[in-house]
Amino acid sequence: MYRLLIVDDEPVITNGLVQLFEENPEFELDVLKAYSAKEALAIAKKMKLDILVSDIRMPQKSGLQLVDELMYYWPMCRIIFLTGYSEFEYVHEALRKNVDNYILKTEGIDPIFTAVQLACQRLDEENRRRVQEDKLKQHVKIAEPLLKNERMERIVDGEPIRALLTDTRYEGLDFHICPDLPSLFVMGCINESAHSASREMISSIQGIFMNDLPSSFSCEQAVYERTLIWLLQPDAELLGRFQEGESEGTISWSGVTGYMKGILESIQNECDELLGVPVSFGISGNLKEAWGTIREQYATLRMILKQKQALGQSMVITDISKVGGPIGNTDEQARHREGDTKSLVIAQIQKYIQDHLAGDVSLTAIAQEVHFNPSYLSRYYKQMTGQNLLEYIQAKRLEAAIDYMRNTDLKLQEIAARVGFDSHSYFTTFFKRKMGMSPQEYRS
Repeated sequence: MYRLLIVDDEPVITNGLVQLFEENPEFELDVLKAYSAKEALAIAKKMKLDILVSDIRMPQKSGLQLVDELMYYWPMCRIIFLTGYSEFEYVHEALRKNVDNYILKTEGIDPIFTAVQLACQRLDEENRRRVQEDKLKQHVKIAEPLLKNERMERIVDGEPIRALLTDTRYEGLDFHICPDLPSLFVMGCINESAHSASREMISSIQGIFMNDLPSSFSCEQAVYERTLIWLLQPDAELLGRFQEGESEGTISWSGVTGYMKGILESIQNECDELLGVPVSFGISGNLKEAWGTIREQYATLRMILKQKQALGQSMVITDISKVGGPIGNTDEQARHREGDTKSLVIAQIQKYIQDHLAGDVSLTAIAQEVHFNPSYLSRYYKQMTGQNLLEYIQAKRLEAAIDYMRNTDLKLQEIAARVGFDSHSYFTTFFKRKMGMSPQEYRS
């Protein structure tokens, strides 16, 4: 499933396009929207984007400027521009940026559908190409340098990192992480109930990880206790993009973690599609000034991932900041019947939707709540319930709207906001499509 972001400073256009894409059975897309380039960039920092459909002329920051920023995070994203202006300067600049398409708003919806279909085809072709390359790489054993792996093991064990970097045993070995700068580790656990963690499998996963890791990160990797470990350090430019307010040097670490989750989502999907292997990931906190906690963070994240594996949950993404309360006993929880566990996860998803109807019930927000990969969550929910997650959300919004109309004197505009519609006209169209009459007619 690809993720489509629609950006236009006119809400009626943005909401209309979202509705048309959601209602078109030819597309299976996770559709998001933004009303400005600023909102779009905030989304890009949190999750992987595959296709952008954007107005080219917007206040404060144009669509052309948006693309320059967005491509830093997701260089494989396909770009489609919309505009009400046909001046050659816009066309020329758009073509110079190697966008997929340039469409006048007056051309209607069909050219937009066609452009998105072509973008999906190009993404499919690129994925097939990468599949072929990775299949070739699977036949090559990539040996992990013994001493580098040993040094990484000792770092994760909690030995002082500065002493290890000056140890004569490792003299001449490169090490791309500076302990005095912000850094983190990511750990990956293979679901061994379905697959054995063979050397070839581990090597393939490491290859996918390094292939998808942006150049804005330095990296050291190792295999430790049959768990994959990557020690990562974001460069100064990336950290600058997550600076909080005007205070120089104050970094939003939750922003860095959110960006890392978007990267890991892509890696998980490739491991699943190319290798048929579900991999779960845990993300540490900032290790700067906290290298002494690395062993504790590693042990906590590993226990959580193993616990979720035992409960039948695959393709998990979690971070140390989400750990709350006692971790529990993995062996004890593993004795629960798998059906009960799956029912609990579905109940958790549905409760989150019920509690957040007026807020963010996007696939990414729900996935973060249950620590799932967003694409996996969509498949998981349909496998467990036989219903698309979007269909369930829409049903709950309709149910809540009817309840408000029957039992309260709230204005229809207030009801629309309470069930998650920021546009009254969009709510009216949605309600009429579902009920065969307008909200006003239904209330009367």
